[in-house]
Amino acid sequence: MPAGLSGFFAPHITNELATTGAIGGGLVLDEGVLVELNVVSSASRETLVENYINGSRVESCIANYVTAKIFREAGVDSYRVIVKQLVRVPIGGGYGTSAASALAIAVALAKALGIRRTLKWIAEVAHEADIVCKTGLGTVVGILNQGYGIVIVKRPGGPFYTNVDHVLLDNSITAFTAFYKPISKAELLSQHDLLSSVRSIGLSTLKKIVRDPCPENFMKSCLEFSLKTGLLQGKLRNIVLEVNKLRGVIGASMNMIGEGLYGLVEKEYLDQVIDYVKSTAPSWIYSWRPAKCLEIYVGRGMQ
Repeated sequence: MPAGLSGFFAPHITNELATTGAIGGGLVLDEGVLVELNVVSSASRETLVENYINGSRVESCIANYVTAKIFREAGVDSYRVIVKQLVRVPIGGGYGTSAASALAIAVALAKALGIRRTLKWIAEVAHEADIVCKTGLGTVVGILNQGYGIVIVKRPGGPFYTNVDHVLLDNSITAFTAFYKPISKAELLSQHDLLSSVRSIGLSTLKKIVRDPCPENFMKSCLEFSLKTGLLQGKLRNIVLEVNKLRGVIGASMNMIGEGLYGLVEKEYLDQVIDYVKSTAPSWIYSWRPAKCLEIYVGRGMQ
């Protein structure tokens, strides 16, 4: 399941999980989370979930919630399931690993149990898990609607309520990202004053992007969002501002939410940009083509 990062967001909290979520926008990576499941029936009426991340056993609210709901749908009340996850992007860096994990587990388990439900229903379980476990708000719907460039979530909520659009990117543009250290999203999502400010600035950011839906305006608006909310600060702030000055960079900003950055660059300048970012000592750096499935040629007719 691909991971995803966002450049801005505005939380939308309601009394129902299905309508709770966030507006926002970002990119889907071509790396993410791989899941292997082993389901064993249990005669002891015991429910047990063993979750492993990159080889280490880890207690997981996400895995527990998803498996409980999917098994309940299957009419099974006792089971043992072993979940083995290979997470290929940093955890806690704003790459949506919890959402990718929830969606990957939900899809794999539903297929394993032969549950006859649509992808939206399965994704709704993952969306609920992300909210209940306080690991995210709207990342599942962004991953679910990958598109061919920048993903824009225009209406918050789960798969049955959201409205997702896209800003197309052509293949002259490459995305890059760098991770420095994790940030506790659960802690931030508990700060009501901060969320209120973020919501106001995020809604304004969405309006700016919708008025001029192009890569340059998207990146500029995301940078403004990160600065106005005060989320971008310290060493990362200085790095992001310097990256924006580099030749060929369309724009760069902060991962929401993690101590990491991402940006868009004209592909002929990628090596120079990567060299600079490496000099800032990130613990992980990656580049990919968000539009690799869609060929767009501009300024030249078909022969």
